[in-house]
Amino acid sequence: MSLYRNSAYTVTYPSGRVSLPVGSPLYIGVVVPGRDPSFVVVLDNCYASHSPSSHDPRQYPLIRNKCPVDSRRVFVTENGRSSHARFTAMLFLPDNSREIYLHCNLSLCDQRRSICVPFCARRRNRSVSNSDAMESLTIGPVVWEKSAE
Repeated sequence: MSLYRNSAYTVTYPSGRVSLPVGSPLYIGVVVPGRDPSFVVVLDNCYASHSPSSHDPRQYPLIRNKCPVDSRRVFVTENGRSSHARFTAMLFLPDNSREIYLHCNLSLCDQRRSICVPFCARRRNRSVSNSDAMESLTIGPVVWEKSAE
């Protein structure tokens, strides 16, 4: 899982600490190389937290059950179509948090046996697919820099 510099998802930030101005969009992408082409990457759940632990009790959900929690702040560019999964998030966290980590649980879905592209309508619908679960991925921290006033 990587944090990208632009909406074209062409250039990644180095792994580790990344400093960005408050309110910057986050371009997050996952690539699973060298896999069977009939399997595609599906983002199941993604969230922000204040620690690198995926078990942090304070979680700010971004994607839940394969769909954006708030479509005004999270835009899924690609999910369940290829070896890539990508989304953009605009994060405004409470309590003036300056440092966050991003966590995603993803799976591989067999296109031969399932419909892998999530169906996300206004009402929450469950996506049904035969997927092979993978462990949680984490990136960060992202440190928010306050702009000069």
